[in-house]
Amino acid sequence: MPEPVAARSDYDSHRLRLVDGVALTPAGFVAPGSLPDPHTPQLSTSLHGADGFRLLVHEVAEVAPVRLSRLARLEAKALRLHELLQTIVIEALMMLEALPEDASFDVLLSAPLRSREAADLLQSQLRQAIEETQYGEALGDIYQQAPRPDPHDSLSVGEHGGMPWVLWFSVDSLLNAEDVNALERGRRLGQSTRGAGLYPGEAVSALLIQRLLPEETAAAPGWLLGRATTQEHAARAGQRERDRRRALQTLLAQAWPVGDDNTQQETPTRMVVDALGLPGRAVEVGGALVEHWPELDMIEDGLGIDQFCGWPGGAVNALAWVLLMASLQPSEHGVVLGIEPETTTRVWSLLACAEATAQAGSHS
Repeated sequence: MPEPVAARSDYDSHRLRLVDGVALTPAGFVAPGSLPDPHTPQLSTSLHGADGFRLLVHEVAEVAPVRLSRLARLEAKALRLHELLQTIVIEALMMLEALPEDASFDVLLSAPLRSREAADLLQSQLRQAIEETQYGEALGDIYQQAPRPDPHDSLSVGEHGGMPWVLWFSVDSLLNAEDVNALERGRRLGQSTRGAGLYPGEAVSALLIQRLLPEETAAAPGWLLGRATTQEHAARAGQRERDRRRALQTLLAQAWPVGDDNTQQETPTRMVVDALGLPGRAVEVGGALVEHWPELDMIEDGLGIDQFCGWPGGAVNALAWVLLMASLQPSEHGVVLGIEPETTTRVWSLLACAEATAQAGSHS
């Protein structure tokens, strides 16, 4: 039997190789080459806005039944997160077939849990599911953390090190009074008596990712993900439309890799945007694309996560990668645009590994 791979701490902190990904959303199951139609929100039976009317929400129709009632007592939405995880775990473990024979892997659970006991329960359930398969002996650490803006920070190993491969689960559900109230306080909740806004949703994703060493070229199938190109700015609501559009054009030019001959590479094939439903966001993105990448049609080539399956809260970033991978051919490139924060814009370039250039990991 091959010796297990030891944990390392010298991975390239600016590059990740995305190998495979699946997700469960209110629109349905998402996998490479399988992208369902957008989901139509439904009236909630229990959630109401401040205006007293029932809220439109995006809910996953069927989840695995779970008999762990103490989870709900530990934290309000912990049981729902567990149900979503258990519904996707089999499909997630099937992705491990892509691992090399002697590979070892870590499991990361990104879930907005405040209860340590609830987090430990979810981790123990994941460990049990993996140990019942042939991959149990290759399992390294299982750890949980709150969602972070950039996956490179989520998957960093620090001095304790980590395995070359990671199975990353990301889950959240906003179909509860606490999260709805948070959206309402921030005046971001979509309601019948208010215009643009976000409709509460939920999602769970699983991604198989390779941590790369500095000398590795990532020539195997998959997509190379560099760090986000980030722009901090004044609040969107206080800026003129023209200024927002020009600032986004500048950021797109900075984020998209430049070829060896110092010329711009081809236009990305697809784009995923996190929150087009917030005030002014669709105009901001549409105007910037028309002027910067006229070949990229947001209607034909783009996807807004909030319009596809509702706002999934902390699960939004991992879901963005799965949605983009599902809509790309193996040799195609794409972009993820994060415009939900009021004072921050982020752009990630997802490059097919066979086409990826050395510049892909240079943005920070």
